[in-house]
This record gives sequence, structure tokens and C-alpha cells, in this order.
Amino acid sequence: MTLFGRRHAVGLVREVMTCPQDGPAPPVLVFEGGRTALLTGVAGLLDGRVPYAHVDLGAQGRPGTPEVLYALAFHLGRPCPLYGTLRFPRLAVGKLVMDDTTLDLHDRDAARRQINDLLRAHRGIDQMVTTLREGAGTLPAGLPASVQTPLGLAARFLATALGRLARWTWSSRFVLGRAQKWYGAQGSSHRRPPVETLIELNQWHRRPNLGTNARQRDDLLWAAFRADLTAGLGRRRHRSWIPRCVVLLDNADTRLGRNVLTELVRLRAGGEHDPLAVVATAREPFLDHLPAAEQRTLAADEPLALARSGPDGRRWPRWVRYPLPGLTEEDTTRKVTADHPRLDHRIPLLVQQFAQGNPLAVGLLLEAADEVPSWPAGGNELGLVLARLEPPPPDDTDRVQCTIAERLCRHLLGRDDRDPFPDDEVETLTTCAAARTGEQALTLAVGSGLLTPDGYTGELSTLLAGLWPTAPDAAPPPLRRLLLRRLAARPADAETGWRAVHERLRRECAERADRTGELYHALALGELGRVAGYFTERAGVDPAREWLATLHEVVQAPTNLDHPVPPADEAHRLARATGADPDSRLGRITRLVAALWLAADPFTGRHRADLHDGIKRDYRAIALQFHDDQSRLVAEATTHRVRAEQWR
Repeated sequence: MTLFGRRHAVGLVREVMTCPQDGPAPPVLVFEGGRTALLTGVAGLLDGRVPYAHVDLGAQGRPGTPEVLYALAFHLGRPCPLYGTLRFPRLAVGKLVMDDTTLDLHDRDAARRQINDLLRAHRGIDQMVTTLREGAGTLPAGLPASVQTPLGLAARFLATALGRLARWTWSSRFVLGRAQKWYGAQGSSHRRPPVETLIELNQWHRRPNLGTNARQRDDLLWAAFRADLTAGLGRRRHRSWIPRCVVLLDNADTRLGRNVLTELVRLRAGGEHDPLAVVATAREPFLDHLPAAEQRTLAADEPLALARSGPDGRRWPRWVRYPLPGLTEEDTTRKVTADHPRLDHRIPLLVQQFAQGNPLAVGLLLEAADEVPSWPAGGNELGLVLARLEPPPPDDTDRVQCTIAERLCRHLLGRDDRDPFPDDEVETLTTCAAARTGEQALTLAVGSGLLTPDGYTGELSTLLAGLWPTAPDAAPPPLRRLLLRRLAARPADAETGWRAVHERLRRECAERADRTGELYHALALGELGRVAGYFTERAGVDPAREWLATLHEVVQAPTNLDHPVPPADEAHRLARATGADPDSRLGRITRLVAALWLAADPFTGRHRADLHDGIKRDYRAIALQFHDDQSRLVAEATTHRVRAEQWR
């Protein structure tokens, strides 16, 4: 399996898997800006070669550390060559006792008898597997990319694979008896009957809010998990050529993710051999609060170099952060060549313009585009792709089949299939997507009552802040593109429809004397003549650099056009509708603004060569109006000449 544009990321995972076994634990590798697509691809590469677990820490409900450990255990327990089948009897014993709500905590002797009876009833290994599977609850966990099933089917798959243990001839009494005996050396400085520790575990779990009960419970379960993993690997863990087992964690920047990873790093800080390589993804950076000595941020294509000692002989930091770069046009082109050779070569250019390098968006759109039987003569090819239904989910799964647009929205918003869509939060984001900047979006949200000043917190705050790029003339990210399409689909007379929202934002810009913002929203409303008139008045008056900078920002305004004809024809039609003489200075600038506006929209048609040729000619003609620096407009003309060749 090939992960296009992610070769270096895969190399980093390989480094933490294969770093020296006799050294300190490898750092936790955190990919920032990465989501499920990367880890799903890595899981496909690991499947059948190395034991691994792929768990989503952005689970709905209220899972905690115990549920995460159960999910890790039954995923790592899938049979794998060279490693055999890893078993987790200590963890299973702890769960059985911990969850027994009938245990008599007031009568110690009665509690001991109850625990002994409970464990005797669960001697079978198949019951141990069921215990761990049920313990994971609704925590979403990933399977190999070739399987791609939700947890319900994952549980059945794993039960079938691991249930074979129940038919083995060795003594289950010996295995679970030894697991129970292990608890005799835990929770105390000296040995004592294992049942005493198990009674305490039950107490800690049933009263988690009392003192340090939750912390003691989680520490004991982590110790059981690590002891099971170490025992399962046996002498294999001392063989330097055998890679570590791998834990893949999505959404590590959630509250659950922070807690789990912090505990894992704290417990492995002793420096002893650790059989796990931990790889996580986070939508946003979340390690900024840690001391600089405990973390390191890798530059693009920088290796970990774990085979060598750290700087000045110091230990390697506990955390390594790697901000994932987006896919480049070259990456997308290679993917098309390998996987979709029959696809029109201009469709990937549209996909890249829309997705801005997002790997999942690129992959999903190209897969769907490859299934389109024929393309329209005009434009809106991406609109056609986004409206298609995704492939039907596997039989007997709970996954909802939806359009490509909704699937992308759910992914980029972190919404699970069990969540209603759209919800109030999505509708709020849809309205705010019309804003030109994040600051303007916040003003809109609070001023219109969509949010209160005290309510602008949490996930909505993070999502809203991520809808705008840092550069004012940069293209919008794919989530904002999708939300703007949802806004355009609202009724024309809606209170929060396209026209009403942009009118309000334009008035606010005028009140603040924000001329660029006022022109931006005027163009979004289709007032091309007004916008072109401004740039005609300022041509040759403003310096070329300032004039171009304002123009580039304004033409990023979103459109709600249907694009029924080829782009060059559409630009001429829009310009003629203003009544400007095509051969006049106003006519040329009107045509230029219209063409740049269409070129900035990925939903404009793929036949763009003539559009960019026209932009080149108009830039050269308008350059004569600027006596301070004509070279800047000539350079813009040259840029669009190159782009015209790309689209032929």
C-alpha cells in the first residue's frame, strides 16, 4: 500500500518501531494536522506483520483509561506471525473483579469468596476474550484498511480470531491462576494474597471520585496491561531485529487523548525497556504547555535519528511533534497516475485546489471522480462529485451511507456516524463561514445571537478558528468551502441565507471603513460592476503592489454560481452583464475581476486554458495604466500564461 506524500511520515513510524531495544523508551510520535487517513494507511502496512492497535480517542460518550486499555488489548491480541497471539489475562482478571457491582465491600471474607467464585466461573480463555471485548464498550477502534469496519463488526471479527484460544489444550487454569497471582505483588511493598489487591481495585472503581481512587485504578490496569504484553512477547522482546508492537491513536488532542498519553508517558518514564511504539494524530497542537526539554518539533523531512544518542548524550525527549505538510500537486499527480490513469488530467487540478492538500479529501474525491461516467460540457465537475453517494457500507454494519460532501464534512468536523447531521453547531459554522476573517466570524456569531460571549469556547471555538488561512489572499480550507456550499443552498429569503448574511457583513465592513472587506462581500453578492468600478478608479492611482494585493484578496470572495458554461464564456457573460464597453479600461478590468473570481473557485469548470489566456491579455493591457511599476502586472500575466498550459 502506498501513502502518497506521506513517505517521510511512514519512515518516522518505522524509526520508533525499530530503535534500539536496549535503550530508553522511544518518544511518542505525534503527527499534528493529521487524522484517520494517515493512521489507516499505516495500519494497512502493519497488518499481518506487526501486532498493532488503532483506536480513536475522539469517542462519543464517556470512555476512560480502562476502556482504552481493553480496546488496545483485544486489538493487539490478533494472531500475527513471529509474535504469535498476545494474551492479556491479568487485564481480564482486573476487569472481571473491577466491574462486579455485587461485591460485598463491608465483609472482607464474603468479598474474598465472591472473587474466587467469579474467577473460577471465568477460567475459559474464550470468556477472557469476551470480557476484554465488552470492556471496550462503544470506543471506536480501527481494523486493517482491508477490513474497514466499525466496532460492532470489529468485536465479532476479533472474537472469532481470538476465540481459537479456547480450543487449545494447555491449561486455562494455569494461565488465569498465574494472572490472579500477579496481583499479590501489586499495590504493596510486600507480597500479600492477590484477592486483597483485587478487592481494593473494585473499591477504587466503584468510588472513582474519592481521593486518588481513579488514579490508583488506572495505574494498576496499566501495570497489568504492560505485564501481559511483556509476558506475551517473552524472549522475542530481546531480539533487536523484531520491531516493537505499535499503538495508533487518533484524536490525541481530546481530553481522553491527553489523559491517556500523559499517563502512558509518565509510567514509561523509568527508562526500562518498553515494547510499544506509540504514534498519535492531533488536529491541533496540544503539547505547547510541556517543557521544551521534553519535546522536539521536527522540520519537514527531518529524521528522528534514534539510533544515535541525543544531543550531548542526553536522553531523547518524551514527545516528538511532526506538523504534517499537505499533499502537493506532484503528490496528487502521482496518485492519479498510479490509481486513476483514465481520469481527465484536469480533474486532479480541481481536486487539489479544493482540498488544499488534505489527504483524505484528495483520496475520497479522486475515488468518486473515477466513477463518474461523463462530465458536463460547462463546469461544476466538483459539485457533481460531491453530490454522489459514497460506496455502500459493508453488510451488517451501522455506518450511514451519505454523499461525498457529507462524508467529508463529518470527517473534517470530527463527527461520528451516530451523531445527527447537520446539528445546531454545524448550522452555526455554516453561517459564520461567510465571514472574510475569523475575527469577523466571531463578531457575526456573537452579534447575531448564534453564540454568546461566554459560549465561544470548546470545540466550536477550535473549528471556527481553523476556517480561515493565515494569509489574507490564501485559498479557503476545504471545510469552509463545504460550509459555504451549504450556505448557498439555503432558501434565498432565509434570515441566515447567502444574501442576508453577506449584506450584513458588508454593512459592518463599511461601518469600520474596511474597504477590502466591503468589496469582498459585494463581489460575493454578485455586484461585479461596483467592484470593477473601484479597481478602475484606483488603477494608476494606487501603487501597483497595493492595487494587486487588494485585488487578490477581493477575488477570493466565494461564489454561489452554477457554472453552466465553460469558464472563459462565463467570465465574458458576467462582464457584459455590467454594461461596460469590452474595449474600454473599465471593460478590461471588469473582465479581469470576473475571470480571477472564477479562477479562484474550484467549482468553475475544468476547461480553464482560455480563461487564463484572457487573464494574461488583460493584465498586459492594464499594466500600461501603472507608471510606477508595470513589471508586477507583467509578472502576473506570465504566471497565468503558465497556468493556461497546465489546463490544456
